[in-house]
Amino acid sequence: MVACVLTSAGLLPLAARSDTTAAAPVGTPPPEIYHVVTTALCARVHEQVRPAVAMILQNDQKIAKSPPLFAKYERATVSAGNGMGLGDSMYAQSSETSMTLQQMSYLVIPIARNIIAAQTMLDDAKLVAPTGNPQDDAKLAQIKAQLLQTIAYQNASLDLINGFVQTLQMGEIQHAGQEYLGAIQGGDMTDKPVGDSPNQYQDPNSPGLPPNPYALDVSQIPGLAVGYNGMDHILEGINWLQAETQKREDAAGKTIGSVLLACGKQ
Repeated sequence: MVACVLTSAGLLPLAARSDTTAAAPVGTPPPEIYHVVTTALCARVHEQVRPAVAMILQNDQKIAKSPPLFAKYERATVSAGNGMGLGDSMYAQSSETSMTLQQMSYLVIPIARNIIAAQTMLDDAKLVAPTGNPQDDAKLAQIKAQLLQTIAYQNASLDLINGFVQTLQMGEIQHAGQEYLGAIQGGDMTDKPVGDSPNQYQDPNSPGLPPNPYALDVSQIPGLAVGYNGMDHILEGINWLQAETQKREDAAGKTIGSVLLACGKQ
């Protein structure tokens, strides 16, 4: 009889057995912990170099908008100059030249902000702090130098765009209201070109940034000289700067690409 009772109890569900404690439900297994192994070189390229490169590429897009605007401004001055007796003078003003100049001015602040932010990242001492691997240290120093060279040429493009905008806007301010002065004094003062304007190629160093060792003197751009420049020469200058910037970007891209390729194999 005792054997029959034990056998019957064995056939009951576990919860129905009065002499057995219910087993604990099976829980979710703990998550697996993955260990990511990286080097200081790869970490710094990811954290500091890649954001700087992204801002440099953004500047390429902004700067690329300037040559069409310079060409548009030149066409507008020809149309305006013929009606004012100024020929193709860049100081001939019209609603089209003012609008084009305004469009140029919209490029200045975004380019400047990216240059400041990118150079700040590259000038951070953490970027080139010793990694314990001399080869990695040399590679980081090479990347920094190549990107600073790129930024230097972008900054020259900014100087050229911003200098042109500020010079022409200053000319507009200097001669604003001359039609009224002419009426008062009994003479025509509306067709006089801008006289001694501030040097449009002054270097607007950003406060707080150390000087870029690869800074380019804009007056050394082929075809340009400090002072009056025809629109064709300014357009040639910005095109030359774009080409030189691209050369330095290509060199930096090869170096960074080789590092990222090696980092991906770790």
